[in-house]
Amino acid sequence: MKKHSTLSIAALVTVVVFALSLVLIIGTSTNWGKVEITDLNLVTADGDKIHALLYKPKAASAENKVPMAILAHGGSDMLEQSSSYAIELSRRGYAVITYDYMAQGWSDLPTGSSEDNSGISGYGKRGLNTIWNTVKFFNYIDTDHIVTMGHSGGGMHTIGFAIDHQDEIFLQVNLGMNMYGPASIEEHNFNFVNILGDSDESALARAVGDTNWSHFQVEQLKRIFFNDYTTPADELPELILDKVYTVTGTDGKTYTRTGYMPDSCHAYYLVDQDAVKTVVYAITSQVGVGLDKGVNSYSDYAKISTVWQWHDIGYFLELAAIISVMAIVAIALVKAKAFAGLQLRPLENVGYKKGSWQWIIALALLVILPPALYTTGQLPQEKFLGIPVSGLWLLDGNVSAWLCWQWLLSLVLIALFLVYHFTYGKKHGGNARNYGFATSDTKGFDFKYILLSLAYGVIVVGSGYAMMAIGTHFTQQGLHIMTFMIRTIPANRSFIFFMYFLFLIPYFLSSTLAARSLGLVGDGTTKTTVKNVSIFTAIAIGGLLVLWLVFVIVLNVNNMILPMFKVHRLYILGVGLIPMVIGIGVGNALNVFVSQKANSIWPGLFTALLWGTWTIAATTAVLKYVY
Repeated sequence: MKKHSTLSIAALVTVVVFALSLVLIIGTSTNWGKVEITDLNLVTADGDKIHALLYKPKAASAENKVPMAILAHGGSDMLEQSSSYAIELSRRGYAVITYDYMAQGWSDLPTGSSEDNSGISGYGKRGLNTIWNTVKFFNYIDTDHIVTMGHSGGGMHTIGFAIDHQDEIFLQVNLGMNMYGPASIEEHNFNFVNILGDSDESALARAVGDTNWSHFQVEQLKRIFFNDYTTPADELPELILDKVYTVTGTDGKTYTRTGYMPDSCHAYYLVDQDAVKTVVYAITSQVGVGLDKGVNSYSDYAKISTVWQWHDIGYFLELAAIISVMAIVAIALVKAKAFAGLQLRPLENVGYKKGSWQWIIALALLVILPPALYTTGQLPQEKFLGIPVSGLWLLDGNVSAWLCWQWLLSLVLIALFLVYHFTYGKKHGGNARNYGFATSDTKGFDFKYILLSLAYGVIVVGSGYAMMAIGTHFTQQGLHIMTFMIRTIPANRSFIFFMYFLFLIPYFLSSTLAARSLGLVGDGTTKTTVKNVSIFTAIAIGGLLVLWLVFVIVLNVNNMILPMFKVHRLYILGVGLIPMVIGIGVGNALNVFVSQKANSIWPGLFTALLWGTWTIAATTAVLKYVY
């Protein structure tokens, strides 16, 4: 009765937290009913789907036209990452549309060339052509004030679009992207704002003299700002930040150019107050709509009010509710009659004696190895240990690098486990059963136990997935926390899900085995289970979290990239530690909790694998759907 009562209370609290998350997400997104949000599934000229989200102020009409902002997210992201800007602009009277690049989020892989490199810019549009062919017919849009803005790779696509549509675009904003179109193009007949954070790690990796100031002094940007394409490059004046430059375009009209350097880094522009306020000022001051009271120049930008944070708090609460419901279902199923067969007899503790020198060394290695191997494991994305692996990848972005790291870590963890087994474990009762491989108390291998374990994992993770689906239905969007993203998975990614399920087996299996050396064995009590889950999770993500903190602190305080992240494009993987920490942290917690209850690795392994595969397969850019 007490256990049922506790679970009931936990379930009630989870429902309340989930409901509150929806209230915050929907309320903030719609400006508490003053903005209408519409989920759009558009079709390209080739018949491919482009997923978009339209924010329309309810006051907008054919008689009361409003400016339109088209926002493009960065590479390997999804439209939710533009939500902070969409919220702030739409509540200030702008119609806003955000969209998933082709092959990303819920948008299809391109099957034709309608969104490929085109126009005088030569830049691919990744869905912008289709977006434009839709919004330009909205009768409530002030077509004299169309704004395009792109973060990172989105800046490349939108600047290319603006160059190709100079008679239709009022303002182009580059956020964290120093791409301006081919140098041969000598006309930019639109207003232009270039925003680059002083801690932008993408720019710092390529900066001259280790400072992003150098990016504002490159020849092509100067020529655009001064509209001067003839003066020798070394004779062009130095650009001044925050200054509004005025030029006359080739069409005889007057345009402005401005550069801003907020206190922000590349990956976190979208959740950074300094960057958000800079963007809001840059757009509202140019368009003349929505500028906050008392803000007369950029020096007043701190006075700009923002509410997007409540939306992101809603995301945190939604994730907490998803994790909570999975934990509740996991506990309830262990005691359910249908899954009673999962519970085997308790395992013997065959780990090193707690506090011994072997135990201390094992603990230290398990904490240190993940961050120590992180960048080393990232490098062989085309080859792993000399073996070509690029043909295995169905997803683009950071996922292939993460998998290479996990596979390398898995090999090292298996080696540690074998050393432990042959030097200690085998002599102290270490065997397949006590290491958690048992599938029965009375016989050998039982395949039915494997199927039951898989069913258990499907129901546990499925409960979280169902909650995500409910949230998506009401909010019309997925979940985004910093660089962590999660959504429901489109049906055309089913094969991707299956393959990455297989790819993740080495990591979760090896980490479970290596942890056996610490003797984290359950005794059936809640106290011990919670303790072991906490310890194991801390071991799995503690070193990675510290590495991320050091990376971010050094980046934002000293405007420097840690040397280990500066080679190639590894700086991306510094900030990429956050989704890793969340993904494998939750996965390992579920793994240990379920395994401790069942006294077998199988139910926990399947649960962790399903969660981990979901977080990977849901949103990352697709290279191909099948081999």
